[in-house]
Amino acid sequence: MPLPFRWLALCVVAAVRALAQLPELLWETGGFSAPESVVFDAGRNQFYVSNMGAYGRGATPGDGFISRVGPDGKMLELKWVAGLQDPKGLALANGRLYVGDNADLVEIDPATGAITARHQPEDGPGSFNDCTADEAGNVYVFSNRRGTVFRLAGGKFEPWLKVDRTQSGGLNGLKAEKHRLLLGGWTVRGADGKERPGHLSFVTFGDTPQQGRIGRSAIGRIDGIEPDGRDGYTVTDWWTGDLLHVTAAGEPAVLLSLGRGTADHTYLLPQRFLVVPHVLDHKVRAYRWTAGR
Repeated sequence: MPLPFRWLALCVVAAVRALAQLPELLWETGGFSAPESVVFDAGRNQFYVSNMGAYGRGATPGDGFISRVGPDGKMLELKWVAGLQDPKGLALANGRLYVGDNADLVEIDPATGAITARHQPEDGPGSFNDCTADEAGNVYVFSNRRGTVFRLAGGKFEPWLKVDRTQSGGLNGLKAEKHRLLLGGWTVRGADGKERPGHLSFVTFGDTPQQGRIGRSAIGRIDGIEPDGRDGYTVTDWWTGDLLHVTAAGEPAVLLSLGRGTADHTYLLPQRFLVVPHVLDHKVRAYRWTAGR
């Protein structure tokens, strides 16, 4: 092609790549057993990874565990905390690691790896999934069985929010922000009765919580939700395996397609680390990434 046209084409490609800010793979670690969630302990400079082990029908009881992984991806201890059922969401608060397990919200002392408490609804197991903690140290965990967000606050474990599925759809992911709790929908049933991909919604903190939606776009079957530091979010779609960037207005764009089973990731803003667990290929991958302006 003529030189001016070729030069222009190259400039356009470079501009698109710069705008997209594609994640750069830093490391990949295998050997997990259905890793579902990852969280970083800055004080101990290590990641914790929840492993469901066998899950679903015919699962082996009590084969779930938590792993410790170094910031460089080195496996420090595969079965650091064992004897869990299907551990999923992780949150650090109040000097404890909290785990959304099948029956309970499990509380672990990171200094010793000892389970210090198990929080269960008064009327039986909760079938818990994702959990998160707000700035005050209150811990929120979603019960699939009851369609309810439970809260651990001041030593009391109680129902906090009965989810309005017409607003949020069926839930999976949670993420606490300063003034609100983000809710990641799995699917939403439309007026025609058909299930459609989920979206991001929220409920505000305070005496009179208000529930709303972020944008109008369908996003996917949302698992992980992480703020990008610029009023947007990174989101994982478990079903498609996509890692997406969602703007503050709720508009999604695919960053990477990683294969079905992409789960509850974490984003370390100072280090620009996206760390993503993959349930079905039993790996955790870390990427360098910064949100575009």
